[in-house]
Amino acid sequence: MAPSFYLSLLLSLTLTILFISPAHSQYTLSEKVLNDICSKHKHSPVCLKLLQSYPITPLAHVIGLTKISINQAAVAANKTIELMALLKSKTMVPSYAAQYEICHEKYVNIIDLTEAAKKALKAGDYEKVFVAAARILTYNADCSDELGSPDSVPLQEMNKKVYNYHFKTLLRVSNSLTKIG
Repeated sequence: MAPSFYLSLLLSLTLTILFISPAHSQYTLSEKVLNDICSKHKHSPVCLKLLQSYPITPLAHVIGLTKISINQAAVAANKTIELMALLKSKTMVPSYAAQYEICHEKYVNIIDLTEAAKKALKAGDYEKVFVAAARILTYNADCSDELGSPDSVPLQEMNKKVYNYHFKTLLRVSNSLTKIG
């Protein structure tokens, strides 16, 4: 994956952190909370590193961490859509283009779900945030099911990576959020 992806992801997350309110301080994160969130994650060290990489994470709360995770998922989804567009423009095989188009539709749904999760979080409906996170995983898996062409290997790899790192982390964080609400 290109360094620009990581740079834009880091910048986006940093900006998100700046807008996290210190409200709900009774939910301040501890190492135990972070470990609980990431312990069952398939890529637990990546989850912990991702969530601990922000200087204010220890001062954040589960709600703020959920905001960060939603934003990470949205950024990753948008970067995946960019890759789909690039691959679709390069392919000469209509069936491959059709695979990319179907995945594009799935990822548009994922972006819509990140927006729904943001609204649900703002409204305090933590269960809806968790449901949106679960549905994001479903759309991602649906895209994976569509990909079978040799040309789609870069998209298969990116789709798997955003699933394992960003979307699963969002699911774990939003699950911990349901425990406080």
